[in-house]
Amino acid sequence: MAVRKLKDFEQWSHLGFDGKLVFRKPLDIPFVTYSDHTPCYEVNAYIHSLIVRNLKSDTIRGYAHDIIHLAHFLEKQPLLSRFNQLTDATFTLFVQSLQAERTPFGELKRNNNSVRKIAHTCLDFLLFVQSFHDLSSFIGEDKGNSIQILEKHYKRKQEGYKGFIEGVTISHSAVPSKDEITKRHPVSSDDALRVWEYIKTQESKDKRRRDMALYTSMEQLGARVSELHLIKMTDYEEARRTGMLTLTTLKRKDDNTTRKVPVPHLLLSVIADYIKVRKKVMRKKKVQHDYLFISLKTGHRLSADSWTTYMNQWKKELSIEGELHPHLWRHAFITDKLKELILTTKEVNNKDDFRKHLLHTQTFKMQLQQWTGHTNLSSLDIYIDLAFADINGYTEVYNVVSLKASVDLAKRQVELLREQVARKELTTMAALREFEGLLEAFQSDIDKSIISS
Repeated sequence: MAVRKLKDFEQWSHLGFDGKLVFRKPLDIPFVTYSDHTPCYEVNAYIHSLIVRNLKSDTIRGYAHDIIHLAHFLEKQPLLSRFNQLTDATFTLFVQSLQAERTPFGELKRNNNSVRKIAHTCLDFLLFVQSFHDLSSFIGEDKGNSIQILEKHYKRKQEGYKGFIEGVTISHSAVPSKDEITKRHPVSSDDALRVWEYIKTQESKDKRRRDMALYTSMEQLGARVSELHLIKMTDYEEARRTGMLTLTTLKRKDDNTTRKVPVPHLLLSVIADYIKVRKKVMRKKKVQHDYLFISLKTGHRLSADSWTTYMNQWKKELSIEGELHPHLWRHAFITDKLKELILTTKEVNNKDDFRKHLLHTQTFKMQLQQWTGHTNLSSLDIYIDLAFADINGYTEVYNVVSLKASVDLAKRQVELLREQVARKELTTMAALREFEGLLEAFQSDIDKSIISS
């Protein structure tokens, strides 16, 4: 594999006054090799420079997966063996190859925006190569360089911060123009139902329980898939006491590394059922850690990539057309939460009113950012459009809206109990006890909603 993960990679940053080495915080970082497993030392040195710049693990991994395209391109060229042999013509050929690549079904593998991202990352890497080898006239703005780049100065206001951010962006004449920004449509209710039906009928009972708990968490928490896989047992136990689940917040430049999200009692009930499986597997595999979602084969933490892989497999098996990935459930969660806020605000009549209300109401800002983990409210604009499209003519009162998630969950769990009894996986008495617990959890969500409204 060209990009492998080095777990808990640790390096020293400087020598302390006591004469001892001071180490950086351990990171999971990528290690890049060519197809013959020879280390690509220039890319790995670049990754080291990103660590020194204190970039996050996910960001660094994204850069590595962009640059590996250039390494593969270089290997295929009979007259090239080093990055510093690239020219304007060969870099243009590289970009065109990214645009032309197709899937086994004949569809274009990536859109223009993806090509732009890869190309710009590679240009930044090639600037590093020039500095790393102390080259002259390899890459730069002047016509005498082997690769001529285009530089553009920018100055922009960043939401939530004073002053302006200034800098320089680089590009190349071969880089395509941007595609029109696509709207972040949430998962359709039909696709979501088909995935749920598939999960709950999986042959392995243990996998069913684990996947149902993870799916319901994805649906009810609106977290990024990587954030879901960082949930710990201690977070779940705290949520049982307080009704609020602590999530790790990724993709932020500030120090707000966690957020608290209200959690339905029915979700806690689904997770409690799965925890019986978790305890059994971890005892059998003799593994100890605090992460909630685990691999049933090893007992170790289940990776976010594994869940995405599952969904890709389910998409094929269910013949679902279009996109199907965990982030669509996050889009659905955010859209639904915005609908709740809109329906409880009497002075809001249209999208512009709502945007103004967000800008001038600190409570709304805090509540939205607490739910979603977004740094900037402008990131929510597309969801506002979707929310207003969905509630056009909607007249139900707030307490009904807030209970929608719990009602859907209750229906689903009752149907699951019925099927388990039919398959003789549960006795009638055991199903009755499960149903009583379900009713108690549902009653708690009703009481909570009445207080909120």
